[in-house]
Amino acid sequence: MVTALSIPSDPERSQPTWVLIGSALLLVGGSLLMAPHGQLTDPLVLGRFWPAAAVMAGGFALSWRLEAVGRWAFWGVALAARLLLLPMEPSDDIWRYLWEGQIQLLGFNPFELPPADAALAAWRPPWWALINHPDVTAIYPPLTQLLFRLLALPGPSVLVFKLAFVAADLGVCALLVRRFGRRRSLLYGWNPLILVSFAGGGHFDSWFLLPLAAAWTLGPRQRLAAALLVGLSVAIKWISLPMLAHQLWQPLRARRWRQALAMALLGLLPMAAASLAFCDRRRCALVPMGSSFVRHGRSAELVPHLVGRVWSWSVQHNGVFLLALAAVTLLLLGRRADLGRFSRRYLLALLLLSPIVHVWYFSWLIPFGLPTRAWAERLVSLSGFVYFVLPSRLPDWQLSDAERLLLWGPLVAGLALEALAAGGAPADDQPDDRPDAPSPPERP
Repeated sequence: MVTALSIPSDPERSQPTWVLIGSALLLVGGSLLMAPHGQLTDPLVLGRFWPAAAVMAGGFALSWRLEAVGRWAFWGVALAARLLLLPMEPSDDIWRYLWEGQIQLLGFNPFELPPADAALAAWRPPWWALINHPDVTAIYPPLTQLLFRLLALPGPSVLVFKLAFVAADLGVCALLVRRFGRRRSLLYGWNPLILVSFAGGGHFDSWFLLPLAAAWTLGPRQRLAAALLVGLSVAIKWISLPMLAHQLWQPLRARRWRQALAMALLGLLPMAAASLAFCDRRRCALVPMGSSFVRHGRSAELVPHLVGRVWSWSVQHNGVFLLALAAVTLLLLGRRADLGRFSRRYLLALLLLSPIVHVWYFSWLIPFGLPTRAWAERLVSLSGFVYFVLPSRLPDWQLSDAERLLLWGPLVAGLALEALAAGGAPADDQPDDRPDAPSPPERP
């Protein structure tokens, strides 16, 4: 005889239907409302942007109540929201991407000539004035530059670049779903900060997240493949370099010298191969260290801002925070952790210590919060929208104290909540032990 206790429950049927419908409608509707309002240098446009952001935030927060989500619902919302945001006015970074792809096709090296160089004046397109930091040479790594060049082949197109970023973004989403299931992957797939960063703003950071997430999902016996994938991430975005050091430290700790050497060669291969297109025997300047922007640029920072209040010298010398980050990274490398856990800890340290923080940087954290309760990631995905007050204040790129508190306070509070829930242990030491709800049968 089958009793009621022996019948497995269906989480999707047991949860209120309005939660799923409401979350989906708010996210998709908010994306539709936001799409025409991306020119945030205009205070009037910003006034229309905020209500759309609030609608999306409501949908995302409501999704935290979901115990399960079907395949069609998950991917339907993820795809619809991204497609609706593609027409949104992008951030000014994308004009830099288009420019650097275009001048490579003309035979120029973006690591040698800044956009404002007189030698490039004859090739300035109508949108040239939109390029940011025109006096600074390229800051994006060699593989990224080659990808820009590839995308510029049919002619520089914002839509083509955005589609390439969204494709990688969806690839990250698929990897997370495969490992953690759809319910937990809502943190990334339905996240308004992710949606606005890649589909709306057109930032290329999804490119470096994709191979990093792929390396994370590999098994412990696939160390060589993981090292190559992390190396690809490094060749796209410099900040992945400590993740490669983490991968090498594991065999070195076990004195597996040959494996460590093989992993090092594979990890450095993508950067070395891509650099051949931009370096010769005389010069290989891949980072503009002489730039005043690199030396003392500031944007929405936390720890450097607080330190600057009591130590004015540090305001003009960003290098001191790089040294602090290096020290923290060495400490993190000494702790046993998988790639995902190390990445989360390192990226948190990077964001807290970095003198230059932009809102899409918080997107780096999101994938690595999935194994945890992720309160820091959830809350900063909402508070991060405070950052968008800055474009309307150009050239004064400063947050007020209240705005800085609104931006950073939820992230810090989220870390505190996680630590309390874990009994005082580091926030990511005890993952959320509630298993993902079983996927319900697919419905037409």
